[in-house]
Amino acid sequence: MDSFFSRLVLSEIRAYRFARHFLFWLAWWAFFGLLYGFYYVDASTLFKISFMESLIFLPAHIFLSYSIIYGVLPRLILKDRYWQALLATLFMILLAAGISMLLNTFVISTYREWVDFPMRKTTVFYSFMGGLRGSMTAAGFAVAIKLVKNFYCKRIETEKLEKEKLRAELEVLQGQLHPHFMFNTLNSIYSLALKKSDRTPEAILKLSQLMRYILTDCRGATIELQKEIRVLYSYIDLEKERFGNRLDMTVNVQGDLQRPSIAPLLLLPFLENSFKHGANEMIEQAWISLDLNVQQSVLKFKLANGRADENGAQENSAHVGLLNVKKRLELLYPNGHELRITEDTDLFVVSLTIELDKIKIPYA
Repeated sequence: MDSFFSRLVLSEIRAYRFARHFLFWLAWWAFFGLLYGFYYVDASTLFKISFMESLIFLPAHIFLSYSIIYGVLPRLILKDRYWQALLATLFMILLAAGISMLLNTFVISTYREWVDFPMRKTTVFYSFMGGLRGSMTAAGFAVAIKLVKNFYCKRIETEKLEKEKLRAELEVLQGQLHPHFMFNTLNSIYSLALKKSDRTPEAILKLSQLMRYILTDCRGATIELQKEIRVLYSYIDLEKERFGNRLDMTVNVQGDLQRPSIAPLLLLPFLENSFKHGANEMIEQAWISLDLNVQQSVLKFKLANGRADENGAQENSAHVGLLNVKKRLELLYPNGHELRITEDTDLFVVSLTIELDKIKIPYA
């Protein structure tokens, strides 16, 4: 029903346009006939005189309404030609009132004689003002509806453009993330290969699974939170192969992980950063701590890692992956996330809270 109503009101297909215009003028004819019929008393006179005469006046009302809607409005008002629009509107109003007066003088008077219902004697001025009032009222309704429709269509178009812009921007950011992730992971496998590790084939298999996730599973606007967490575990396993006993890694995942969904690849860049700009730089024992908890569709993610003293001055803005994910958070969860990054000479902490049900999906 809603879809049919939307098509009836908004569609530019000729059949729908004709239908909505016909319904408008049918409603106006009935309204004007009842309004005009207050001069009369019995039902037979109401139909014989009021509705018939409102039908006779209809051409003048249609003329003024369409002159403004399809002439004055698009060609003058929307082009900021206001004085010309004012003069043109006044001319059209006077012309419509004149047409109404002529219809009243010649057509309605003839019809009244035919149905044997004599007209009241009126002055030319009274007849002109009556035509003016009826035409302006009809045009006022028609123009108001047209303006409301134009405003609604403009808003829909603006929302559509904003979604397309958001989607394009997210695709660019996610596209930048793919080579960044690939570069870091290949470095890990390269380190295993240099050591001639027997774990290299397994690492390559895990990498292929990760790439399939990134290139295939992450095409949608959201993904199951469980899958995103499994990717974190897979990436940690890859890095553990490279670091061996030199890495102290603790992972604590709790809460309701069954139902929630999340925008893909939001958590992985933080983990990448912990290894690349944290553990990689540590000369002695490297450590990373990951805590993730989900309660009532609110995700709390905390990631901490040690860092070398000489790396303490390195600004977070230098990390391309973090810049991308921060921008994606702003686009996807504009009113549903809080990100705090704490840096010290020997410590780097990311605290992220996401209200998962407040995602702004650009594909809807």
